[in-house]
Amino acid sequence: MSSRIENQQISETIPVHGLISGASIGTWQADYPLTALDFEHIKNGKPVTFNWANSILLATVGFGFNILGKGATTLAGVEQQIYIGEWIALGAGVAISIILYIVGLALPNDRKRVMKEIKEHFNTAPKQR
Repeated sequence: MSSRIENQQISETIPVHGLISGASIGTWQADYPLTALDFEHIKNGKPVTFNWANSILLATVGFGFNILGKGATTLAGVEQQIYIGEWIALGAGVAISIILYIVGLALPNDRKRVMKEIKEHFNTAPKQR
């Protein structure tokens, strides 16, 4: 039996004697050198527009609760007027938040850059058996 088996499909058990035989079977590919900074970009690499959209959306939700309170007061029999400008502000807040989320998805960011580099690395790194 040959001491080296390469690029063959193994279909039967091959006994290997000795504790340190030097035999190994597997497929190897070069590792991606992930740095701590790359890890942070993957973990927290959201576009800045997401922060703006979250802030505007939270303020809009709070304003919506105010309009909801006015509506509940009106249902309880106390006259409370909800102005058209309040509805416009509520709709504008939701619309601006959605636009900022879409812009954030379209713009490049550090997370997308690092993920693209990792994908390119594994697409181009040769596999060895």
